[in-house]
Amino acid sequence: MDTKKNFTHQFVNSGTIPVARRASLWQYLTAAGILILVLAILTITAVIAYALLPAKVHYHIKKTFQVSQDTDAANIYLGIMLPKSGPYQTVHNVSIQWDGGQDTQSRAYVDLLKLSSHLPGKSQATAVVEYDVTLRQGKTAWQAPVEQVTLLPEQGIESNHELIRQTADQITSEVNGNQAFKIFQFTANFLEYSETGCDETNVSALEAFNTRAGACIGYSRLMVALSRAAGIPARMVIGTILPDILFSLPQVNTTGIPGSGHAWVEYNAQNRWHLADPSCGRGYTSYLSFDRSDGQHLSFGDFNQFIDSKDELYDWATQYASAQEIQLTSVFASGSDQTEIRSETTIRKIWDFRWINTILALVAVAFLLTKISDRVVKRYPPN
Repeated sequence: MDTKKNFTHQFVNSGTIPVARRASLWQYLTAAGILILVLAILTITAVIAYALLPAKVHYHIKKTFQVSQDTDAANIYLGIMLPKSGPYQTVHNVSIQWDGGQDTQSRAYVDLLKLSSHLPGKSQATAVVEYDVTLRQGKTAWQAPVEQVTLLPEQGIESNHELIRQTADQITSEVNGNQAFKIFQFTANFLEYSETGCDETNVSALEAFNTRAGACIGYSRLMVALSRAAGIPARMVIGTILPDILFSLPQVNTTGIPGSGHAWVEYNAQNRWHLADPSCGRGYTSYLSFDRSDGQHLSFGDFNQFIDSKDELYDWATQYASAQEIQLTSVFASGSDQTEIRSETTIRKIWDFRWINTILALVAVAFLLTKISDRVVKRYPPN
């Protein structure tokens, strides 16, 4: 009898230990799972708040040009294109420091700044141009006249070519909704991005279509050609993508315009213009580059008018001397071959409301999760 009791006692005791351990392990795994879920919710919240919610980003851009004359005196001429305010950008606080002649002329999308001076031998002159830019993130649509040229073929945009027309018909024939979005998706997924950069101004829409490759200009021209072939007004825009830098941490560029040169598309639907960037539209996040601005696109306007404005600066400078391109948006000329010019662009982010959105969203979600946790604990109190 005593043997039986001892056996039962040992059996019960040996059974209670694994059960307790399993319960403890289950509680640990549950707590870890809840923590992972909370972290996932907070991460998704942060990404959505930062990338999707409407916001404004404020940059300060400083362009410095230093001219040195080694020997004889010379007349110097510096032409600079400055962006203007538009549907998804505001340019303000423009400041120009220059000791010589100065003339500013307004064009549709840019201001043409013409600086001139007489530089003695063995001397230097410095031009400093500064301005603030506020870029908008979010859905972007605006009203503006539709010019006939945005429906017609042109050099580099062969919207009347049979291949382009047939492709546009195939893309839009079964679409009852947004035809422009289908063209955008086709362009983004049909082409492979070229590693040669965005400066291939001679790449046409037809060439991009036939080679299935191109940089931002190839993507933009193909989307514009397909849109026009489908009867959708569209144009290619030239500008820059400003870098997503940290606050007050300057980025210096000595070779090009602020950020990196870029091209994208503006199209018209339902009597409103919209922004689309097909070179950034591949994959599941394509909607982020269609019908919205990301707070980094700084526009210098319609590509053809951009070229016209640049040619105007060249014509002005070459009246007096041989001109050279300093940056994509600048032209320089000197009456002496002993003149040297160095340029530098500094970009600094002043404030970024996307971070405010993110912080507010995280606080709101954390508060909501705390309330949910309190209710769960009250309803199902721990043993």
